[in-house]
Amino acid sequence: MKITLKVFILLLFFFSSFAQNQSEEIDLIQKFISATVKIPFLAQVADVQGDVTVRISMGEDNLPVRYEIVKSLRSDCDAEALRVAKLINVKNLQERLNGKKRIAVSIPFFTSEKVLYDNGEVFMLFDKAKKRVYDDGETKYMARYELDTLTGIIEKGITYYILEDKKAKYLDFSPLRLDSLERVSLSICEKKTDDLKIYQKTAFNNYNFPVFTNSFYKNGQLESRLTDDKNYFFYPNGRIQKVVEKDTSKENDSNITFTKEFNWHANGQLFYVKTRSSSKDKELNEEKYIAVWDTLGNQLVKDGSGLCTLYSDKLENTIQETGLIKEGLKEGKWIGKTLGNKIEFVEQYGKGKLIEGITYTESDSVAYKNTEEMAEFKGGFNAYASFLQGNLHYPRDAQMKNVEGKVYVQFTVCTDGTLCDYKILKSVGYGCDEEALRVVKKSSGKWIAGKQRGKNARSRFTLPISYKLTGSR
Repeated sequence: MKITLKVFILLLFFFSSFAQNQSEEIDLIQKFISATVKIPFLAQVADVQGDVTVRISMGEDNLPVRYEIVKSLRSDCDAEALRVAKLINVKNLQERLNGKKRIAVSIPFFTSEKVLYDNGEVFMLFDKAKKRVYDDGETKYMARYELDTLTGIIEKGITYYILEDKKAKYLDFSPLRLDSLERVSLSICEKKTDDLKIYQKTAFNNYNFPVFTNSFYKNGQLESRLTDDKNYFFYPNGRIQKVVEKDTSKENDSNITFTKEFNWHANGQLFYVKTRSSSKDKELNEEKYIAVWDTLGNQLVKDGSGLCTLYSDKLENTIQETGLIKEGLKEGKWIGKTLGNKIEFVEQYGKGKLIEGITYTESDSVAYKNTEEMAEFKGGFNAYASFLQGNLHYPRDAQMKNVEGKVYVQFTVCTDGTLCDYKILKSVGYGCDEEALRVVKKSSGKWIAGKQRGKNARSRFTLPISYKLTGSR
């Protein structure tokens, strides 16, 4: 039997610690509601379409004292509506009331797609290109999984099937595995406690179906929810943190992606609105700030212009960056300080492009031209592919038993270029896991460390190594 070993590399990179109508008016309360509400799973199954109206009554101190359902939809939606209403920023409510004592808010519940659910299991359909579909006529593959109907979270993993002659033939099972080191979400409005640790479980598969990821906080609160056109991220208290929306109306070039991002402070006050234009070839990567508010609701940037403070969570400590926004872009000098008012860096921008930056350490300073630089194998991507191809062997036990599949190995490139924190995320067995890990470890010391603002930084990678037999006996 002829043996061919193919190595496919997908490097998922994480740094450790991680023109439009600019006069558009934003309904702060309704935008917060629509982003924060989570349609209960069984309501999705029932294809619920409607809204719940909640009346909020203010006390003598002008603070909310009573929340009442005045228009009901169904019990689980009513409970969710009350949860969301209680998270609305108080100042936004006070401004809307303008001295009045009651306000009614509408909480929408509209399911955009039908959930296929039966006897405790959800079913997903895919076409021949492995893309999600909702029409039986286009179906080539099927997947099913069990879940918690209260949270809508997958419990074990996903089983995949190929459909042939109207029969489902088993293809693969992808267990949910803890696939990353615990990471901490930093915010100026939240204390840095264990409750902010984020855990991420992922179901990898051997057949190039979309990778399923589930991220949550230690307290069980969902950290993110991804859809085809919007990505939602939440705080541990259940409030929305940000929504990234794809603008498909502008995508006349498949190489370019347009998104609009709404970001909130942890107290429910809208923080900023920005747009991003990026290309797959990385030649284009421009973000524009349309509006920025502080935690008290004071607008600092309007119609793309103003002096403001932004916050960076990508360093060990939360950094506040202060500077000028002009025509939506960073302009002139931007100064980064810790919350203790210690200067960490000074950067100079021209029309949104970083010209030069200087990071200050205890005893020195480092100049840089890029805020982030990805860790890389010495010689680049092609050199790493050659290294793997030349050093990886197909285990004899796996050959004898005709075992194929992908081993997913996670590792961290440390600040000195060595590797650490190895983990097998998806196993194949029969010696394939051990061989994949052996070769990855062999590359330790052959890497150039990543950088954040001129300083060496730890970088995390996920590497799928594919074992495939070709030929015949």
